[in-house]
Amino acid sequence: MDPSVTAIQEALSGNWKEAIKINLQIINKNSKDIDALNRLGRAYMETGQKSKAILYYSKVLALDKFNSIASKNLDLIKKSRAKGQTPNQTSSTLTAQFLEEPGVTKTVSLIRLGDPKTISSYHPGTPVKIVARGHFVSVVSMSNQYLGRLPDDLSSRIRPFLTAGNKYSAWIKSVDSGASLKIFVREIARVSKYKNIPSFPITEKLTYAAFTPPELVHEEKPDVSTPEEQDLEPRFADDSQGPPPEDS
Repeated sequence: MDPSVTAIQEALSGNWKEAIKINLQIINKNSKDIDALNRLGRAYMETGQKSKAILYYSKVLALDKFNSIASKNLDLIKKSRAKGQTPNQTSSTLTAQFLEEPGVTKTVSLIRLGDPKTISSYHPGTPVKIVARGHFVSVVSMSNQYLGRLPDDLSSRIRPFLTAGNKYSAWIKSVDSGASLKIFVREIARVSKYKNIPSFPITEKLTYAAFTPPELVHEEKPDVSTPEEQDLEPRFADDSQGPPPEDS
């Protein structure tokens, strides 16, 4: 398997130490592999090794001074240092971030994906933006790199909300080597025009149990025989006396 693919899979699984090991092997063979350098920066961020993260992101910017991933994460590290925080997201933080809330959140598989190389450089928990454009809704990075589109049916529903002023937050939920990308979308503000309309309708079907009121339950079974059947039944004046005697 391609080492880059393995490195991405390890990162997606949260195996940061293994991800570091594989990415180091990659740059030992090619010290100018920007993707591997960015992945190393991310892995070192996740393990709290800020100095090494800065080192590898700086190497990226030396090769590509406009690289948005490296510049964005370097800025994040600087801000976190100023606040005395660690700029990584733990699994518990991600779990809380992706909590489902009926009608307000939705996990979406994007269509018409952008450049696989660009997409594979992103990780779960990375914030993205959803933008209404024409008759569809695009998903872009915070630096406006195109990532993909919402499916047509969802675009048709969300676009009027977006143009009216509804606000949404979105994050990457999973990425598979640039071949597939899922995002998690949360409605965070709703305009008065749509105050009673959820962004994502609840589709679960309710199950109803059959119920007959007690007053309609009869102990005796009703007579359902036809009139013809009733004419054929013997009529006794008194069941205790039995049938009348036969004529001799």
